[in-house]
Formats: sequence, structure tokens, C-alpha cells
Amino acid sequence: MTIDVTHRRSPARTDLHVRRAPVRATSFDPESGSFSAVIATGTPVQRRDSTYGDYFEVLSIAPQSIRLERLKSGAAPLLDSHRSGSAKDQIGIITDARIENGELVADARLSPRDDVKPIAIDLAAGTAPAVSVGYRVFASVESRDESGNVVITHTDWQPMEVSLVAIPADPKAHVRNLSKGNNAMKNQNANDQNANQPDDTVIVTRSQNDSPANERRSIEFYELAARHHLPAEFAQGHIRSGSTVEQFRVAVLDQMAHSAARIQISSRTGGDGDTLDNPDFLARAIEGALYARMTGGRPEGAAAELMGKTVLELGAMMLEQRGERPNWKNREQLAGQIMARSGGMLATTDFPNLLLSTGNRVLNQAYQVAQTPLLRIAKRRDAADFRTLYQIKLSEAPRLLELGEGSEVKHGARSESVESFKLKTYARMFSISRQAIINDDLNAFADSNAAFGRAAAQTEADLLVSLFTANGGNGVNLADGSPLYGTGASRANKAAAGSGIDVTGLSAGRQALRNMKDIDGATPIKSTPRHLVVGPSLETTAEQFLHTISAVDSTKVNPFAGALELHVEPRFADNSWRLFADPAEVPTIMVAYLNGADGPMVEVRPGWDVLGVEVRAVLDFGCGINDFRGSYLNPGT
Repeated sequence: MTIDVTHRRSPARTDLHVRRAPVRATSFDPESGSFSAVIATGTPVQRRDSTYGDYFEVLSIAPQSIRLERLKSGAAPLLDSHRSGSAKDQIGIITDARIENGELVADARLSPRDDVKPIAIDLAAGTAPAVSVGYRVFASVESRDESGNVVITHTDWQPMEVSLVAIPADPKAHVRNLSKGNNAMKNQNANDQNANQPDDTVIVTRSQNDSPANERRSIEFYELAARHHLPAEFAQGHIRSGSTVEQFRVAVLDQMAHSAARIQISSRTGGDGDTLDNPDFLARAIEGALYARMTGGRPEGAAAELMGKTVLELGAMMLEQRGERPNWKNREQLAGQIMARSGGMLATTDFPNLLLSTGNRVLNQAYQVAQTPLLRIAKRRDAADFRTLYQIKLSEAPRLLELGEGSEVKHGARSESVESFKLKTYARMFSISRQAIINDDLNAFADSNAAFGRAAAQTEADLLVSLFTANGGNGVNLADGSPLYGTGASRANKAAAGSGIDVTGLSAGRQALRNMKDIDGATPIKSTPRHLVVGPSLETTAEQFLHTISAVDSTKVNPFAGALELHVEPRFADNSWRLFADPAEVPTIMVAYLNGADGPMVEVRPGWDVLGVEVRAVLDFGCGINDFRGSYLNPGT
């Protein structure tokens, strides 16, 4: 578990990195030479370089973090110890890759060459060498764990090759044991796998009765917890309690705000533990009291004891903790004391920092509640700066050609297309005066934070909706100069005539997505409608249609009941409706935030234009269209 995320960096180079791991079992099929291997698990591995010295490296296993196109294309090699100096160094190929239970799994097939047969013998005997993945990094998050160690989590990386090596590093990656029909062996392997997990690792298993939507929800909870360096148990509790994604995001932000407010210094009075003599405990209690007062919520623990105290009294308690005597003779000067820095910079021991932390909680709570549902069907990227973000899409690999005896293997070309967008900064500022502190008035501060949280969500929503309402409702122009939606052969993702939400209209939309071809114009792709987006005028109609109804007459059964997730965006004022594929399959919308931030952030500084503190809300956000093949438009009636 890691805490205190500071910033995101893009690597100064895109060198090929490697990650090694031992082998524990075998899934090797001697007849075909194929086997499966867990090649990455998110386990921290100690590294060292000239910039950061010793640090821990983590490969994020989030679906949006891994570029799997190369592994899935069949073009990635299986190498001997990462050597690539000659053709003999390639001992096989990677045939497929996927994420299973929070692990990156690759399917491989060995070459039938005589010099590779000793490796096949080892794999068959269960004494295979270690597994190692070679990869390139495009974006990372830097944080520190509880011991102060630097942790670099790669959140945008591409596996380039897989190797069988001699020296292990990642203890959880291995050649898999997939003994077919042997339940006892499967159970034993599951027990062995659980026994080898670090304390902060959870194996996510899918129940046979679990729906794909619930599985995606669970995975999203675990990935959000991992991104914010919260323990897996935190996600488990919310999964079991049935929390929605929006509720879990608020819980994550609350937990992060609590961690940010902790004061890591020894008590000047020698007190420790869960008492108000402990500065760390006092700061958390004051923050809890401030948050309860701002939101009207119920205080917990020691915060309840402080609810009757004014802002001046709470600030005076912190002054005393840092060795200052509060000036109660002059309340204006006392307010200045409370809002001042304790040193050259604003520190966690300062009262304004608690206002900042509490303000962030209030702002983000309002932000989460007001978010557009379009974010739920968008694929997220994180940016290190404000330069243009490019989305490069490669077509599927061409079909394999029959090779006659003595014939030469022919090269196969892959098509590509590029879409792009930029991040922009959106911000507003307000202030909290010394008079407000003296008058014990926190309402203006809380209301401003909440209003800015809602404004940030509305800004994102306006930008996302504008992607679809441009060009008279046909959407923004893509790189080829044509709008997102069209009825012609180049798009074929818009109904020729509008209709309501019924079996006929949805069937036409599903067929249009099913018929989509890759960017090579020939290869079918998996574009399955999973989301239905409507405006308020169609909400009731959509709910009625998608509801499961038991019908005696089989011809009247609704085939779409339970197949689509409904989203209502109030900014779509007409009767149009849109289908979207799962963003994990064919993402239509791309969104990006700066340095891994989730939404807006509050910043605070001692006031210059006003006597008090100045607070500003900042949102670094960008969005764009990734691919027209994942969405279908019906103009409605």
C-alpha cells in the first residue's frame, strides 16, 4: 500500500524495460507447443537509476493502462533471455493476451526447432525457466509508500515481447497450470496461489452467477483503490455493500483527504496515541468537525467533541500545539495568527491546510454527484503536460497466407489512423476573510467549494456533450474530415430515419455496430452495444423498454432486457438516442486529466488582495473522440 501521490511523470526515454519472474507450474501442451503464462501482476519490484536512486516499480494492470495490441496481434515474439540478435533468439510467438483476475496473462507457442526442444522438455516436466516481459513505458505516477520509498507506477505501458529467462524478480508471474478436468489440481493451484500472495494483494474471482456488469464494477473498484494506493480490503467492503461507482469515488476521495490532513510530527507535550494531545490526531479531529459543519453530516469519534467550538477556538488549539500563545485579546490578530504560515511555506501544521483538505472533500463530493454519465462510457488517459495527445489506432494483422514448400514468407502491412485532443485549464478563485473566521462563518466557504465542484462537473459535461451536438447533431469532425456520425459507407453508424426506442430501432443499431470493420476496411471487429444514452424526454420510455418483462407470447419478449445499461444526459434536449460499445472493446470517448488528478483540485494561499486566505479551484481536463466504430446515433422522432 502506498500513500501521498505527488505527481505524474513521463519517462525521459522509451527504452525497453524488462520484468522477470519465476515459474511455478505448467500449462504446456506437448502436441501444439502452447502454454499460458502470467507475465505481469502489479507486484512492486525494486529498481535503481541515476535519477531516483533506489525505488519500487509497479506495472498497473488496469485495462486502460496496458497497450495489448502488439501481444494480441500475434506479432510479439517469445525470446530467449530478451536476446534479439538473430532469428534463433526467437523461440516462439505470443498468440494472445488478456487480463484475468488482476493479472496479465499471455498465451504462447514454442517453435518446433530442435534447439528449442530442451525448453519444451522443461515445460512439460514443470521445471520451466522464469518468465519475463519486455515493455515500453509512456506515462507513470510517482508516489511514496508508508516507509518513504519512491514508488513509480507505470499507468501507460506496452508489452513488446515475452522471454523465458533464468533469473527471477516478480514472484507472482509464472507459467500457468491449466489441468483440464482435474478439479483437485485446480483447487490445489488456487490454494497455492493464495498462499503466495503478498498481504496487500487480492485475487479477484468471478462467480458463475456474476453478471459482466458486476464484474466490470468490481474490477473498476479494485483499480480505483490501487490507483489511489488504498488497500484492496477498502474496495472489497464497498463491493460487498453494493456501493455504486459514484459512491465509491466519493469514498476514495474522502479517504485520500483524511490521509492528506495527517500531521506527521511528534507531540510537543509528549502525548501520543488517540488523544487530542497528539497533533496528528488533533488535526484529523478538527478536519472531521469542519467537514461535519460544512456538510451538515454527523461527526465521528473525537470530531464530535469539537463540534461546539468556534473556528477561532479550533485554530487556537493548533497554535498551542505548535508552541504559540493565542492572542485572545484581539480577535482580528488571532484570526491572522491562525491563517498565517508557521514557516516559509504553508505546512501541514497550519490551519489553512485543514481548510484546504476539507474544502477538497466538499468540492469533490459535489463534483462526483454532478458528473455527466458520459464519463462512465469514456476511456481515460492521464497526461504529463499540455501537449497534444494522440490516439494512434492500428488495424488488425493481415490474414496468414499458405506457405508452399520453399516459398518465401511475404510481408503484411497494417493500416493506422490518428485522432488527437489537448488538455486545457479551467479555474476560478474565491477567498475566506478574517472576518468570516472571527464570525465563525463557514457556510460561504463550504457553499463556494460545493458550487465550484458542481461547476467543474458541468464544464466537463458541456465539453463532452459538444462532441456529439456539433455539426447539427452529427458530432465533431474526425481526422478524416467527416463528422462522427453518418449514413454513408464511410461511417454507417447513423439511422437513415429517426425512430423511437423499440426492438426494430435497437436491432438496426446493434446490427450497424456488429457490421463495423477495422480501419483496414475489411476485418470485422467486436463492437457490441452495452450502453444506451438518452435525454430526459426518453428516460421513462427507455426504462420501460429495458425492464425485464415475462411474456407468455415468445414473440413479445424483449431481447434487450438486461443487455444495455441506461444513461441519461440532461444536455441532450431532443429525442435522439445513442448506442455505445463497451469502452474496453471500442472506446468512442477519450478523456484525460493532468498528472493523474481525478477532477478538480482546491489550492490555497495566504491572501494578498484580502486579509485571509485565497482559494482557487483548478481543473485540467481534455476530451475527444477516439473512434466512430463504437457508437450509433438514431435521431429519434
